[in-house]
Amino acid sequence: HLSALTTNLRFTTNILLAALRRPAVLAKMASTIDVLSKGRLDIGVGVGWQAAEYEATGLDFADRGAQLDHTLEVIQTLWRDERASMSSDRLSFDGIHQMPKPVQSGGIPIWVSGTVNARSMRRLARFGQGWIPWGPDAADLPAGIAKMRAAVEAEGRDPSDIEVVANLPI
Repeated sequence: HLSALTTNLRFTTNILLAALRRPAVLAKMASTIDVLSKGRLDIGVGVGWQAAEYEATGLDFADRGAQLDHTLEVIQTLWRDERASMSSDRLSFDGIHQMPKPVQSGGIPIWVSGTVNARSMRRLARFGQGWIPWGPDAADLPAGIAKMRAAVEAEGRDPSDIEVVANLPI
């Protein structure tokens, strides 16, 4: 609704536990919102911390990082490919025409939340256009950004391509 009443505001999920959603449904919902907002949607994702949320959906909490990576791979494939196909131990599909495609070139920007650790930085380097710091890395933002840049560069990604957002204390 707000996207119909505004022209410049960007919209984000900050923080969506994407691993708790079916990837093809999430891809369709997000791309539809992106079209309706004329390309003003960003998706902030994280793995979450509450085991009960995963248990309530029948998913293994210990596997949440791998599940999130899989979800991001699926949604980006569906946004990018005209006839999307994928085969993995988690999901297989062939020839899906997911429409509408996102308005934004390259798909909807994904913002990865988390502390600077090997798994979240690998995820950020692979999927992210932005980073949402968490925990001690959010508390000491300059140090957190320096650590993130070094970690992402170690993963083979140019850290200057990654934006950062932070909450300001009120």
